[in-house]
Amino acid sequence: MIEEHSSSLLKISKGYELLGSSLDKNLLAELQALASHFKNDALHTQNENRLLRIGIIGQIKRGKSSFLNSLLFNGQDVLPKAATPMTAALTKICYAQQPKALVEFYSKNEWGKVKNLADKAFTKQASYENALLEYQANKAISQKQGVFIPSPAKPVLSDEEKASIELLNMVKSSGLNVAQYLDRTISLDEVNNNDELVDKLNNYVGASGEFTAIVKSTELHLNIDSLRDIEVVDTPGMNDPIISRGRRTQEFIGQCDVVFVLSNSGQFLDQSDMSLLAQNIPNKGIEDIVLIGSLFDGALLDEYHKYPSIQQALPAITTKLNNQAKSNVDKVCNEFAAHQSTEDNNQSHLMSTLQNALPPIFISSRCYDLAIKPEQSLNEEELHTLNLLNGMFDDFSFNANTFAAVANFTKVLSKLDTVKAKKEQILADRFNNLLIGSKREVKQKLAQIADDVTYKRKNLLEGDVESLAKKQQEAVKRIESGTVKVNSVFEKYSIQAAKTLTRLLTDINQDAIQVKQVQSQSGSREESYTTSREVSDSSWYNPLSWGSTRTVTSTHYRTVNYTYASVHEAVSKLESFVVDTSKAIYDVSENAIQLGLFKQDIKASIKDMFDFTDDNFDPEMVLMPLNNAVERITIPAVSLDLDAHINTIRQQFSAEQVEGDDIAQLRTEQARVVALLLQDISVELKQCINQIVEKLAKEQSSFIPSLTKDLVASVEQLKQDLTHKEEVLKGYDDVLQKVNTDLATLSTNL
Repeated sequence: MIEEHSSSLLKISKGYELLGSSLDKNLLAELQALASHFKNDALHTQNENRLLRIGIIGQIKRGKSSFLNSLLFNGQDVLPKAATPMTAALTKICYAQQPKALVEFYSKNEWGKVKNLADKAFTKQASYENALLEYQANKAISQKQGVFIPSPAKPVLSDEEKASIELLNMVKSSGLNVAQYLDRTISLDEVNNNDELVDKLNNYVGASGEFTAIVKSTELHLNIDSLRDIEVVDTPGMNDPIISRGRRTQEFIGQCDVVFVLSNSGQFLDQSDMSLLAQNIPNKGIEDIVLIGSLFDGALLDEYHKYPSIQQALPAITTKLNNQAKSNVDKVCNEFAAHQSTEDNNQSHLMSTLQNALPPIFISSRCYDLAIKPEQSLNEEELHTLNLLNGMFDDFSFNANTFAAVANFTKVLSKLDTVKAKKEQILADRFNNLLIGSKREVKQKLAQIADDVTYKRKNLLEGDVESLAKKQQEAVKRIESGTVKVNSVFEKYSIQAAKTLTRLLTDINQDAIQVKQVQSQSGSREESYTTSREVSDSSWYNPLSWGSTRTVTSTHYRTVNYTYASVHEAVSKLESFVVDTSKAIYDVSENAIQLGLFKQDIKASIKDMFDFTDDNFDPEMVLMPLNNAVERITIPAVSLDLDAHINTIRQQFSAEQVEGDDIAQLRTEQARVVALLLQDISVELKQCINQIVEKLAKEQSSFIPSLTKDLVASVEQLKQDLTHKEEVLKGYDDVLQKVNTDLATLSTNL
């Protein structure tokens, strides 16, 4: 059956090779790849006695590894957190009586691309530094002469360039001879138990592992009963900056039977999540999706102050997050439906699948660990969370049961058991679902081919080079003359972003005033003191002792009032300030530009240049490249690492309380640490503002040229077509006829 359907899809794509001159090369290549992908995925579904493959997917930094450590390994760090998102590797996990691991390194070609990207980035940085030195050297002279010389623009690096630099620096630091490991897969099998394997594995995927930078994927075989009959794939993040690693992730996702989608509870299934899901899920025949809202403890800490007790906070916050999740999904579904073409039903299938998967299960891996671990075994990060959670309500402290309630893993385990129980049915349906999804994808690609050819055919039939060139020149002139209007949109949002972040810094400074204050408190305690007196020591039966005395001491107690300051309270205020500030900066920087509104404003500025009621004007000619340009815009988010400053307070004041002169010293130290925090925060915010402004400036400079380039390309295409008009028209007609036939065949068979 696989060969039959693979051949059918391959035959469809092969049929267009003979018509290649009439087709867009990229669309033809994408169509041809679909048949190959289907065959690979379909062969996997037909493996006898195969395991149920469960994929854990989501964006980077959504707690996927922590979730699996809690779910499968009782909180043990079997899957260590990567040093950074750049070093994360895809991991496949399955059962085996004898533990072992397979470690796959990058190929020579893949590592060569990493080096080339890093070298380009280093060159950009070196050029910038040289230009900066020259600018600084000439700045004073220029000012004296009254000449203004702009400072050189700091280079903007892509995510993959940043990742490549980081991987290369890690290799240089370790002194690793990379060449002897590339293109290899090694086995770690000389171990007696799971713990020994995990210890060994740390050198390959751990934060400071010698080989971590060059590992592409790992495969773990562990003696854990919960893994029987299933295979779990832990992905490094669907927005992986390393392209080759991201492709490997997509290959594995295509062969998953069930996916657990992790998204931040506080921003569940945001636009980025939905975009990534749309790229990876719709046509892979995956009908079983489990939605997991991770990091619920963070949402609880953000919202608890609105409620009088934990008993009211938990259900109320869960309900609120459920409503937000449904609203986010509905919003994206409605937006998609408004722009959906009649043939583009693959994404709508994803939307309905997601809606059926609601509501999500909100979980906290951290609280799960706190529920099962004794306090003396907690690390510093876990203790920090413990203190924050216990500080929420004055009359409430967490215990194992309440931590387990917040963790909510009972629901996850129940869902996992349900999935396991459905294994045979899921596997039985998998091939058919994959086939349906593949046909949907082929239909979508054929519709795109038809649209492209129809547009070219229309130009060839209805216009000549001179008239089309004239139209295109007019369009180019209109766009170029409207550059100021387009630029004003970019500048407007650039200014808004800078103002938003600057305003945030003012708010943070205001909050810091309260953090600086260390309140003194009055207390009382029982103190002991001694008194002494002389008493007779003579005895009537001993004349020699007559007249002698001895000193008698007595211990007494009194209540003493004193003034003190709590070191614990001072540190807690700092920690809360850091947590709240980091969250605020991340949220504001991520949303400094509302991309939806920005996109609408850009479109509006373009539309104002043209008469969309003119039948001779094709708006898609302009709007298609416009959409591509807008979708490329990403906004960097800021994260802060300020724990070192807080630790200075802990180290300097080991006692829980201080009195007397030490109170003034604590206040001085608290103010000093707050000042250092604000200094670092200010630097981070300024860097964030610069990144956003630079990114927008770069997009602004390339935006108009990209539009006009596409317009000119249409004229060149028409010139070529007109030299063999009848032949080209026949080719276009043949393509459209074949598309209609193939679409009808696929629709009939669906």
